[in-house]
Amino acid sequence: MKRIGISAPLISQGHWRMFDALGEIFGIRFEECNFANDTDIDAWLYLEFNPESMLRIQHTQLPSYAVISEKYLTSCGASSAIKFNRNLLIPEVLRNREVRSDEVIKLKGLPDWLQNATTLACKAESPIWAVQGQRDYNHHYLSLPMPELNSDEPIFHRFNGNQFLALLPFLAFLRELTNDNRWESPPLQACFMFDDPNLHWPTYGFINFSEMVKHAELHNYHVSFATIPLDTWFTHKITAGLFQKHHDKISLLMHGNDHLADELARKIPNKERNRMLKQALFRIEKLEKYANVSVARVMAPPHGACSEEAFKEMALMGYEAACVSRGSLMYHNKHASWVRSLGMRPADNIYGLPVFPRFRISMDCQNSILVAALLNQPIIPVGHHQDVAENMDMLAHLSDFINSLGKVQWGNMTSISRSHYSKMIDKDILHLQMYSNIAELLIPEGINFILVERPWLKVGAMEPLLIKTAGGLKNLVPIEFKEPIAVLPGQQIQIISSQISQSQNNDNSLYKLTLWPGIRRLITETRDRLAPISRRLSK
Repeated sequence: MKRIGISAPLISQGHWRMFDALGEIFGIRFEECNFANDTDIDAWLYLEFNPESMLRIQHTQLPSYAVISEKYLTSCGASSAIKFNRNLLIPEVLRNREVRSDEVIKLKGLPDWLQNATTLACKAESPIWAVQGQRDYNHHYLSLPMPELNSDEPIFHRFNGNQFLALLPFLAFLRELTNDNRWESPPLQACFMFDDPNLHWPTYGFINFSEMVKHAELHNYHVSFATIPLDTWFTHKITAGLFQKHHDKISLLMHGNDHLADELARKIPNKERNRMLKQALFRIEKLEKYANVSVARVMAPPHGACSEEAFKEMALMGYEAACVSRGSLMYHNKHASWVRSLGMRPADNIYGLPVFPRFRISMDCQNSILVAALLNQPIIPVGHHQDVAENMDMLAHLSDFINSLGKVQWGNMTSISRSHYSKMIDKDILHLQMYSNIAELLIPEGINFILVERPWLKVGAMEPLLIKTAGGLKNLVPIEFKEPIAVLPGQQIQIISSQISQSQNNDNSLYKLTLWPGIRRLITETRDRLAPISRRLSK
């Protein structure tokens, strides 16, 4: 475990909370230390850096992160923009990019006495992040303050679309320190998501599926619609045919079961929760069979409401993942131990179920897009049919921005989940760090072994791995922590990390219908479908 020594006159409780959370994420220990003794210290952190500290830092051969004391900073105006340069120390999606945020307005520049440093980011030509690089280590200098956490506050409150710049350089520093950069990160992946649409008709509210396909082809994006299993009682064949033909541009995932308020977050008996989740799968399987369309086994809980118990049950039943905003996860699981570091990894794993963050779509959600990319998370802006009431210009605008970040893989939630892993090659061993329960990959030439890492498993823990090859062979292997698996170069394989699934018996309870969910859904769907007519009449 790496150790970071902290040099500061006083370390606040808010800072210690931040360091504890970061330590949990990166596997790092933060300790208050005397600069004169750097035994067993891997890096230094200065919270009140001054000219005297400058003399000390010049003589250390350890990586350092120095937050300049407020009284030495220089005024540089009230601009809300930061410009990053092309330096390789800057995350790739930010290189040569200007970012705007209200948190920048009061930000000051680095002092003039900081000499011979390379500017990484500036505000109005004044450096706010600079580095002095040596062969084996770098000293980072920041005018950005180190964020603090309040009691019981999650770290994502300091790293989100509204504010993320203050913590960004320190995250880059920690990744460099922990050799996180040795890994090839998951690919840039993206998917627009709209809640509620079904296949009852070629349109749903303001969404015209055919027009959206044409627009997606023109602007290079993919849209996935979170459909309600209750709605699978009827399918319009022409609409289903559109989804079959253009599966590369439009797709489906699951949206609850009956779409009742808090249906996945309610305190109900496990037997009833189990029945509800089984029924959702049963209904979706019927839709797939009748309409010949694929539906991702990824759950987008209605209104983002989902409990720990529901996640655990879904993992046992074969759901591949869930997709929920960080705010909703926290709101419905306030007292869960995992909330503190929630949403800061490529994916969270809650009781065996991978959970991908999503965020509200808008014309100005670019910073939320950047945050997802910086955290190696899929970029998933979500909305409703009303968001395209005027036109689809917002989708064109956002897809152009997302595509400017690099080589982006747009796809459905199944393909996103199954290709979301990091990898590293060491001689003839391919190291694979899974962030979801299923990974699909082609074994590169020269690779004879694959070593699977599952960050959610504790050391010594075991969870079965199902290895599937293109030939259809299956081997259920109880793989121990970091045990290599023999593979063949050029082989297409699927790796499934799974708990023991519960049986999916088609008992009578799966056909159970209650009156209120059907009536409620009929009312809300009628409202949505009449919205375009109401809009035209009101003009």
